[in-house]
This record gives sequence, structure tokens and C-alpha cells, in this order.
Amino acid sequence: MTMPKQIADESGTTLVELMVALMTGLVIISALTMVILTTLHGSNRVSARVHATQRARLTMTQLMEELHSACVMPEIAPVKEGSEGNKLLFVHQTGSAVAPTPVLSEVVYSAGTLKQLDFASTGGTSPNWTFSKTASSSKTLLTKVAPMPPSTSVFSYYAYSGGTISETPQTTPLSELDALLTVEVRAAISAAPEHTPVADAGAEASIQNTATLRLTPPSYNEGSPARPCQ
Repeated sequence: MTMPKQIADESGTTLVELMVALMTGLVIISALTMVILTTLHGSNRVSARVHATQRARLTMTQLMEELHSACVMPEIAPVKEGSEGNKLLFVHQTGSAVAPTPVLSEVVYSAGTLKQLDFASTGGTSPNWTFSKTASSSKTLLTKVAPMPPSTSVFSYYAYSGGTISETPQTTPLSELDALLTVEVRAAISAAPEHTPVADAGAEASIQNTATLRLTPPSYNEGSPARPCQ
């Protein structure tokens, strides 16, 4: 007598089990997605900050180099009357050290842009050079830039007081006398990257630097005027 063939077990996953597995998978995928997005955002912000720092440092280095070459003649003040928080007027030299050619530069910050205008010398002798009223060159130094918070000024100017550089900046715009006594210029900017998918404050870079306009150490005599470029 032949035994009837046993029917195979046809039990499977229930709908409830399927829904639980699906929800668990969605939670895991959502968590992984958040981790990936956070990592990408952080990476983009770091890259943007590095880019902003490079832009700002390049501009600051260029400006400081020009200020460090601003002592065209001994005891001739390079920073000029009328300089203020967002406008720096100074004379520096171009050409060879044997026969320097004075140039009047005007560095202006306005509406997120730092620009430089150069005015060529038209004659005169030190320190009474004359300069053209029309800029011989104009260039944009940096865009997407602002004064370093909380200040609203890019530039500040300092004189000697009591044998050392004062910690109190001079009142601007500089008068003729204040310009003659300015021995240090400080610049402080906050720059954002040119192009970035990150729209937060963490992508900006703050850079500051100082140029001391002297050829020799200051006098220890507190009564000395300690003029620039001595």
C-alpha cells in the first residue's frame, strides 16, 4: 500500500513582519543619509574656509608688501592726510631701489569689495611730489569681503606714545599732523569664499596683519616725536 505524499510546508512572511522589516530598513537608510549629508556639509565648509583663507591671505600679503615698501625717503610719512577706516591713502615706490618712482595708492573698501587705485607721479621732489588726478590703474583686490566684526572699519592707524606704539588708534580721517606721526597701519578683514554650496558663517575667514613704517627702532626718549621712516 502506497502512503500519500506529504504536502510541503507553505508558511511564509506575514504582512506584519514585512512592514516591520521595511520600517527598520527605512530608519537605517535615513540615518545613513543624515551621516553622509553631515559629512559632506562639513567637508564643503572646510574646503570653503580654506579657499576663503587663501583669498584673504593673498590680498593681505600683497597690501602689506606695498606698505613695507612705503618708506620712499627717510622721515617722509607714507600715510597721507584723509586716510580713514575704509580708505587708506599712502605713497610707496616702484622701480629700482636706486631710482625709486613714487606712486600714490588709494585702497578703498565699499559694499563688499576692496579696490586699489594707483596715481602716477607727475613731478615735484620729495616730499612735495605731485600726482595725477586720474588713476593710472584700478584693480579689485578682493570681493565678498567685510571689516572684521565687531569693527566697521578695515584700517586703523597708530602713532608712538611714551616710547612705544599706542594701543589707541588715531582719530579718522587723519589730519595732516596725525598722518605725519602714523608709524603703524593695521588691516583686518573677514572674507567669504567666491563660490560655495555652504551658506553659513563657518565658511568665512578672518585675517589681520600689521605694517610698521620704520627703518630703525624708535627713540627711547619719550619726548621724541618718533616719526615714520626714520
